[in-house]
Amino acid sequence: MSAYILVPAVLFLYFYNLGLNQVWQPNEAFYAEGAKNMLKTGDFLTPVFNGELRLNKPPMTYWLTALSFYLFGLNEFALRFFQATAGLGTALVTYLFARRLSNGRTAVLSFLVLSLSFQFIANARYTSPEILLCFFTTLSLYLWFLSYQRNSLPLLFLALTSSAFGVLTKGPAGFLLPASIIFIYLLLTDRRELLRLRYYVGTLYVAVTAGWWFLYQLLVNRETFVEIFLKENVKRIYALQEDPFYFYLLDIPVSFLPYSLLFYVALLWVLRNRARRLLFPLLWFAVIFLAFTLVKMKIPVYIMPAFPAMAILTGEFLSSAPQGRVVGGLSLLLSALMILAVLASAVLFSLNLPLLLLSLTVALLPLLRRELRLAPACAGFSLLLYLSGAILPHLEAYRPYREIGERIREVDPRGELRTYEIPAFHYNLPFYADRVVVRGARLEDVKGKALLLIREDLAECRPLGEWELYRGSESRFFKFLMHIRKGENFERFRLCIFNGGI
Repeated sequence: MSAYILVPAVLFLYFYNLGLNQVWQPNEAFYAEGAKNMLKTGDFLTPVFNGELRLNKPPMTYWLTALSFYLFGLNEFALRFFQATAGLGTALVTYLFARRLSNGRTAVLSFLVLSLSFQFIANARYTSPEILLCFFTTLSLYLWFLSYQRNSLPLLFLALTSSAFGVLTKGPAGFLLPASIIFIYLLLTDRRELLRLRYYVGTLYVAVTAGWWFLYQLLVNRETFVEIFLKENVKRIYALQEDPFYFYLLDIPVSFLPYSLLFYVALLWVLRNRARRLLFPLLWFAVIFLAFTLVKMKIPVYIMPAFPAMAILTGEFLSSAPQGRVVGGLSLLLSALMILAVLASAVLFSLNLPLLLLSLTVALLPLLRRELRLAPACAGFSLLLYLSGAILPHLEAYRPYREIGERIREVDPRGELRTYEIPAFHYNLPFYADRVVVRGARLEDVKGKALLLIREDLAECRPLGEWELYRGSESRFFKFLMHIRKGENFERFRLCIFNGGI
């Protein structure tokens, strides 16, 4: 069974039901509403969410989402189009990088390891800056590597441009991550290269091409911008919260499925064999992993820019190392866990028999053919396919946000009534209701005639609609699933017109 057969299946998977789910809340809603507001107002410099400044992240994610809305319309497919494209683009660059470092077999295995890793594909089907930062970081490193090998100034210019786009996506990390990796690599292999003027001129180029937006916000929104910038880029390092230093050692086995456990074996194999051609991806992983291990506040997506390097190391191991009992045993274990997850998903949440049979067939095929190095990829694909085709559609019955927004617009088509949600706030409502939704208010704060989405026990009124709404974060996906299964953390809300003070 050739690994290349899985490539078109992965391309399909990234866009399968991509626009089916309504805007996820809270995080995806920021970019949906912010990009929509940019198109509405024509202000593409300052992101605004629900009538409030949203300067937590630079504008690249908003820009690409707004462009997609312009091209495809205001819909969920458009919201996620560039995310999925960037995910596949990152996998393609990883393929090219692995091919340059090793061979075609390593390259396609690296493509599959990365593109099917659960944390990676989840972010590629969800709008946030994470997958874009990963793409621009990977592209910058690849273009620099080519420029170094060929002594090419145009390629170096493109690498720096990609890094500048990374800064406009998620701040200084977009430059600091690739620059640190390159610096340490050259320090170990070619110190004289570090003396070349082009790198210092290039740093100035990135500062100018990306720094203008930060300067603009500093001049226009001085105090607010400085406070947010320090919180997002400095205080996360030492002040906001403290997670254990081993956080990512425990997170990788989940985030980097289906090849997570094999990655640790691959890492030991690379270190033991001291393969010089793999020094760059090894340093790539080590710099990012150690940097974010030292940062007190730890979030799984922080080390995702290291995933392409991890995929290359794993791909080379699967391609070149003897496939002994350890590799075979781990491959069988990982495949079995994912097959069980497919079956559990069908039993506990939604049974789609044709899709279940297809998923199990894909998962079992490499086991029957004894292609153990592809078994985790096929099992991972089968689980992701079932999630996309059966579980995600099932969830929409518990997410009536579009229906609420349509009802609000129907009741108040011109947006003349001030709209409140009490006592909760669902972040995707401003996008669907096409208006500012006041949050954090109490019933006694409502003055005059207003439109309320309110928990049913807080006000007596003739309902214009009633819905069960989830009160937690949908970003904690597995917890969300369990709450749906148990019927927990849902409350009944009603929409009504309310005359405050009467």
